[in-house]
Amino acid sequence: MPAPITITTDFGLDDGYVGTMKGVILSIAPDVPIVDITHAIRPQNIRQAIYILSTATPYFPRNTIHIVVVDPGVGTERRPIAVFTERATYIGPDNGVFSGVYRDETVREIRQLTNPAYRLPRVSNTFHGRDIFAPAAAHLARGVAPADLGPLVTDPVTVSLPAPERRPDGSLHGRVLHADRFGNLITDIPEAWLEGRTDWIFTIANRRIVGFHSTYGRVAPGELLVLGGSDGLLEVAIREGNAAATLGIGPGAAFSAYPAGSDPIP
Repeated sequence: MPAPITITTDFGLDDGYVGTMKGVILSIAPDVPIVDITHAIRPQNIRQAIYILSTATPYFPRNTIHIVVVDPGVGTERRPIAVFTERATYIGPDNGVFSGVYRDETVREIRQLTNPAYRLPRVSNTFHGRDIFAPAAAHLARGVAPADLGPLVTDPVTVSLPAPERRPDGSLHGRVLHADRFGNLITDIPEAWLEGRTDWIFTIANRRIVGFHSTYGRVAPGELLVLGGSDGLLEVAIREGNAAATLGIGPGAAFSAYPAGSDPIP
């Protein structure tokens, strides 16, 4: 079986862009499995794409090829690249969207996609997903060597990825990474940092939440709670409600946890 190819974009599904990319892939590598991770990245939201990739790609087989098209600089001088790690290959724009990959994986090499043999004959200024990224992924799935794609890149673009912190007083401080479609606010603080204790006090959007819960059903409908999400991170939710809408916040909002006995908001 050829290596599977995944596609992550901000294209949505109202237009034919995603289907067109799949058509290009299948025209070159008709036996390759194609998986959609998501096409609901908010337009041009590179940080959301970084988060989604970090949660989804570890569950794919080794050597999977991941195409990512969240590309506000399409048609400019930004480089199209392929990132080869010990685990997978990532294809997309050199705009920082692979910053999480550089942080979490061992990178073997990065290549700029310059070889016209692995592009469509005509490259538009506005649809590199179709004309550059999809063909490159398909040719790689068929066994093209990385060196054939183009020259090495040694200075990839990155965006800052602030890390949560543990302070000497025992408090934990981070931020919201993502608001999912249910309105759950996923933070960057690992559940493991709670060290198995449930008697924490959490603060977000000037609200105080007492106690850690194992699941949504541990509180009454409409109640705000903090629990551990499926990715091992703390999240803020409202049972049968939408925490993001209720609190009026989203990615980037501050989130803190304090040991029992603290009273961060009088």
